[in-house]
Amino acid sequence: MAASNANLYVVIGLGNFGSAMATTIANAGQDVIAIDKDMLAVQAVEDIVPNVVCADSRDIEQLKEAGVQDADVVVVAMGSHLEPSVITILNLKELGIKHIIAKANNERYKYVLERVGADNVIQPENEMGQRVAIALMNPKIIDIFQITNDYAIMEIKAPELWWNRELQQLNLREIYGVNIIGVRKEAENKVITNVKKDYVIRKDDFLTIAADASRISALNLD
Repeated sequence: MAASNANLYVVIGLGNFGSAMATTIANAGQDVIAIDKDMLAVQAVEDIVPNVVCADSRDIEQLKEAGVQDADVVVVAMGSHLEPSVITILNLKELGIKHIIAKANNERYKYVLERVGADNVIQPENEMGQRVAIALMNPKIIDIFQITNDYAIMEIKAPELWWNRELQQLNLREIYGVNIIGVRKEAENKVITNVKKDYVIRKDDFLTIAADASRISALNLD
C-alpha cells in the first residue's frame, strides 16, 4: 500500500503515450489506475501496472467502479479521438477531479479540450518536434523541456567562456534572459539546486537553465 499522502494517478487511454505514462508511474512506485476500453491494450500493460481496468470512460458509472473519483490527477490520453475525450473530461468534472491533463493531436482539439474543462492540454508530437529542432540548432544542449512557446528549461554543458567565473560576473539574466536553477557535475546524477551568486562555474559542470526560448540561439554555447 502507498503512503497516505501519496497521490493517485489515473491514465485513460493506453496507446503509446498513455501506456508509457502509466508504466512509468507504476515503475516509480506510485499509485496509478490505467484504463482502456480495448482489452488488448489493457493486457499489454497488466504485467507492469497492478491496477489496470477495461472500461469505457464515456460511461461515468464505469469510471466510478474503477475508482477514478479518488484520483488526484487524471490524464486523458486519447489524443486522436475528440468525442470520447470530450465526454470523458465532462465525466471527470462531474466526479470532481481537481486536475485533468489531456492529450491533443492538433490545435483545434486543444482548443476544444480546454473549453470543456481540461486544466492542461499537451501536444507531445508538437513539443517533441520543438525540442529536437532546438537541439539540432544548439548541439551543446543536452536536454530541453519546452514550458511554453516562450520559455524553456534545459541542461547544457558549461560553455568554455563561462569557466572559472562567478555567476554574478557573467550577468546571464540581463544579457541572455537566463537563470541558472541547477548544477550537476559530470558523471553524477545529483543536481545542486541552491546555486549562489558567487558560485564558480567549472569545466565539468552541466547547468540546468531556465531561459527565454526566443533568445536561446543568442547563447554562446561553444
